Amino acid sequence: MGVDSSQRAAQERYRNGFFLAPMVRIGTLPMRLLSLQYGADLVWTSEVVDKCITGCERVVDSRTGVIKFLKDGKDVFTTHPDEKDRVIFQLGTATAEEAVQAAKVVEADVSGIDLNCGCPKRFSIQGGMGAALMEDPDRLCAILEALVAAVSVPVTCKIRIFDDEERTLALARRIAATGVAALTVHCRTRRMRPAEKALWARLGSIVRELAPLPVILNGDVFCAADVQRAKDSTGATS
Repeated sequence: MGVDSSQRAAQERYRNGFFLAPMVRIGTLPMRLLSLQYGADLVWTSEVVDKCITGCERVVDSRTGVIKFLKDGKDVFTTHPDEKDRVIFQLGTATAEEAVQAAKVVEADVSGIDLNCGCPKRFSIQGGMGAALMEDPDRLCAILEALVAAVSVPVTCKIRIFDDEERTLALARRIAATGVAALTVHCRTRRMRPAEKALWARLGSIVRELAPLPVILNGDVFCAADVQRAKDSTGATS
């Protein structure tokens, strides 16, 4: 199937970029704005679970312009117009219906929706979210297809790798066929932890398999000097 002009434009946003990864407790509004100030091309929010954002009240601070999504008086997600064209909302979800409901709440205030299929934490796995979705490709791809069809902003996905390289490639091919604008690969397996070295060598085959779809490397990029080294050694798009 060919790629139309709108799909190509969406993909270009994720090409040759330097991005702030989604990190729990770190990807807050101040950190995202600071990262953009210091040269990040796009910034990801930390994961927000679908049930948390669905039903939120959207409140705008007339003095600062800050937009808050509130539930029971608590901030679930906070953003600002200064980042609107460059902030990607990472969504934790287990069903297509709930994913679409959640994405619709924020789509007018963000630049993209990213499906988290990489989180190995117990609360995600037990809820059928995060890395659990990698074990159920049919459900994972159904969620992505529903999001691509329902929202007006680009949809992306973040996965980890399997021990089996061909299994990883098979999943990546299926994800690419859903119409996503890019795929992020955290080069660790579900069982690996941050202290274990990311398996950059596993990314090259995914990049070649999915070309020209942008493939974003995640894992062990600690400073600006790592960026070019990562691209040179893996072929990663961003």
